[in-house]
Amino acid sequence: MKNVFLKATILTIVVFVIGFFVGVFFDNLRLEEIKGRITEIDNLWNDARLLQSYIQKFSNITPHCEFLLDENLKLGDRIYAEGLRIERYEDTNRFAPFFDLEKKRYALLDLQFWINSIDLKRLCNADYSTVIYFYSQYSETPEQGFQDQVLLDLKQKCGPQIIYITFPADMEISTIEVIKNIYKIEKIPSILINESILLSSPVSMGELEKYIKC
Repeated sequence: MKNVFLKATILTIVVFVIGFFVGVFFDNLRLEEIKGRITEIDNLWNDARLLQSYIQKFSNITPHCEFLLDENLKLGDRIYAEGLRIERYEDTNRFAPFFDLEKKRYALLDLQFWINSIDLKRLCNADYSTVIYFYSQYSETPEQGFQDQVLLDLKQKCGPQIIYITFPADMEISTIEVIKNIYKIEKIPSILINESILLSSPVSMGELEKYIKC
């Protein structure tokens, strides 16, 4: 009986140790992947920033508008794909400090993409709409969940006819705080359309379609 108990204890310890090191191994793999994603976001950020520099430097960009608009949309698609990867990482509930860092980098990248889109829309007389969604990173409510889905459905329906960008409104990012102040955004979630129309959530698809044609 004593030997059986001893063997069971040893087996439990061995299983625990193996499980611990397997967990550490996979955690390290996830961590390296997260670092790789941060590097990719930095590359996208530099790409977006250089695009803006080009737009600002060359005032007569009209002959190149079709190409520049297409490249900006491709950049937006790449940014969106990175956002989906971040959401998958968040679902694992691990490495919260790294997620916060990546989320802030992603928000700054989205800010640059928004600025580029505004400049190109003005200079190239483009007809797309910008839809900016201010949401809470740390306090998700049923209201926010509803609004998330409505806006995703809208993006799926309208495709490239809308530039859809999301900003975490409670991560203490200075530029986003300035934008909230300029547009008097006090309630979260909120939606800013074409830098002029502010809607407080929840907003249905029918309400959004009053301001957006696609």
